[in-house]
Amino acid sequence: MPFMDLIKKAIFEEEPLAQQPAKPATSPGTARPLEPAPAYVPMGTRDNQFYTRLAKQTDLSAVPELAKIEAFAAPLASVITDKALRYKAALATAQSQGGLTKDAILKGFDALLNVLNSSASTFNKQTDEVSRTEVDAKIAQIGDVNEAIQQKQKEIADLQQQVKSLQSQTEVSRSKLQEAKSNFAAALERRRAEIQQQRKEFETILG
Repeated sequence: MPFMDLIKKAIFEEEPLAQQPAKPATSPGTARPLEPAPAYVPMGTRDNQFYTRLAKQTDLSAVPELAKIEAFAAPLASVITDKALRYKAALATAQSQGGLTKDAILKGFDALLNVLNSSASTFNKQTDEVSRTEVDAKIAQIGDVNEAIQQKQKEIADLQQQVKSLQSQTEVSRSKLQEAKSNFAAALERRRAEIQQQRKEFETILG
């Protein structure tokens, strides 16, 4: 699922509401109060959908050099239980048969980190876009409703209710967008740390 879809899902996904009783019909000239904003329940930061997407984008199999060393190491798992020895043996075989080098493997991890950086840039641009279309739009709508209150004194009670509802919706959208940013940041740092740790491990393993 693209980041934009994940961001919008993080903002707009709501808990199911209990069935509401039927509402009485309103006359054509009567302003209809907005529905109460849904309660916001924050997502957990661990194993969220952003991390799932980042992990998929930076899977080792996405880099030919890393996929190759894994392919050579996998058959040795039952024979050489020590990971360091197993990957050294795999590299030796890969070097002789396919020309794979330690530098190529480490550059593969660097490539994954570059993918993370690119994803972070894309995410930031898309959250800014969502902020403009969702949060700022609601703020502007609040201004319109406030102006309507001044012009329509007879409808002031209903219009004030709309303002409260819109303000609540704005805070929900802003909170969800911030939560989305926090979830992404946690996922980004977690995956970056994992890749960096793997890189260090391979650097040590491969001498």
